[in-house]
Amino acid sequence: MPVDVVLPKVDMDMESGVIAAWKVADGAFVRSGDILFDMETSKSIMEVEAPATGVVRNLAPVDGAALPVGTVVAVIV
Repeated sequence: MPVDVVLPKVDMDMESGVIAAWKVADGAFVRSGDILFDMETSKSIMEVEAPATGVVRNLAPVDGAALPVGTVVAVIV
């Protein structure tokens, strides 16, 4: 069953974030807890972990655009 990877909300006033860099490639096998991407907010840059084990697909582009919290940025199958 596919698991959506969403842009997480990391503080109370956060409304959006930017994917600064992917740490995995499309089609890569990951384990739950592996680092998937760096997320930039107005306050910091943080690493976001995989919520499940499987193959990562449909990576959102790294184009500097702010994405709303909860946006699906990849899928783990």
